Amino acid sequence: MHLHLTVSLAGSGYHPAAWHVSPLPPRPDAAAIQAMARTAERGRLDAILLGLPLEPSVGGIGRVNTTQLDPLPLLGSLIGVTRQIGLGAAWTLDYTEPYNVARVFATLDHLSYGRTAWIARMFGTAALQPRIGRPAGPDDPAAYCARAGEFIDLVTKLWDSWEDAAFALDKPSGMFVDPDLVHPIHHIGEHFSVRGPLNVPRPPQGNPVLVLEDPTTTIGRRFAAATADVLLTSCVSLSTAAARYRELHALSAGRARFRDSPRILANMVVVLDDTQAAAQQRANALDALVPPAEPPIPRFVGTPDQLVEQMVIWRQQDACDGFNVLPAVLPTDLDRLVDAAVPRLRQLGLFRNDYAGSTLREHLGLARPLSQYAAPAAERAR
Repeated sequence: MHLHLTVSLAGSGYHPAAWHVSPLPPRPDAAAIQAMARTAERGRLDAILLGLPLEPSVGGIGRVNTTQLDPLPLLGSLIGVTRQIGLGAAWTLDYTEPYNVARVFATLDHLSYGRTAWIARMFGTAALQPRIGRPAGPDDPAAYCARAGEFIDLVTKLWDSWEDAAFALDKPSGMFVDPDLVHPIHHIGEHFSVRGPLNVPRPPQGNPVLVLEDPTTTIGRRFAAATADVLLTSCVSLSTAAARYRELHALSAGRARFRDSPRILANMVVVLDDTQAAAQQRANALDALVPPAEPPIPRFVGTPDQLVEQMVIWRQQDACDGFNVLPAVLPTDLDRLVDAAVPRLRQLGLFRNDYAGSTLREHLGLARPLSQYAAPAAERAR
């Protein structure tokens, strides 16, 4: 049994009062963010996820009361200070275009040598509308999922529009790129019309990892289970999480393009300290400053060893494949996760001692998909 672990970084932490007590600078500080990224990599975590400040309508733990940097350039800034850990960034598909998403993440995947993930934020993004100034996708869940499905399908078509062998680099003939291996996609759909191809070569991972949050509707859940590489769930109890895990795996059966089942990670806010009493005292002090909303996701308060015990139980009961840890206060709870909880997981044989591969897909045990435009090898040999 092996656990997957990711960590979400946002501002001063995932408790709305975190900024009162966090040792981080009150203003955005590149050195502090980079130090946390190196800490997560030192722990050999699968990935860092950026841009997931879980708002009440989505995660119920209140707004993160700190400056939120754009996750895309933030991801780019972390590429140079890390070497192996995955890097995921949120980008809503309500307020952008598929070509932009495909181009940016293909570029980031090349720059990181295959370590990126696109967190495709969907449901619950209506709060952005007044800020951005144009409406989001359709309100009807079925129509919304239809548009989202076309959007994501179009992004993957653009990533696949260059075959892996498209670079000819034939100096005698002067052929830089083999035009037979770069494909216009000629996509004409209900919501988008894109000729393609992408003007960036195929990403090192083939397709960067696609992360989706667990929707609240049955239609949305069916869509997410059939589409995502990684699903983030938010279930308060073990029994609810186990039922959701079974449901999502059943819904993911028969995925056409993907050989792997999605990796299902449970969101968990953590408040850690050396003793249960000290951790509870920390949590009480934070809650006294700014009471969090009633959380529809788990909040763990205790010691790193107790956290490991809970993680083991959830994994043994098939409630998840691992966890997306949301530190209540940064970097305090991240440091305790990496320096105390992760070593205990290693002692139990439940977590890696080192990275076995170089890409995020390899960390997650996900196959690299073939380009959907690549001809079968036997056909190409004729």
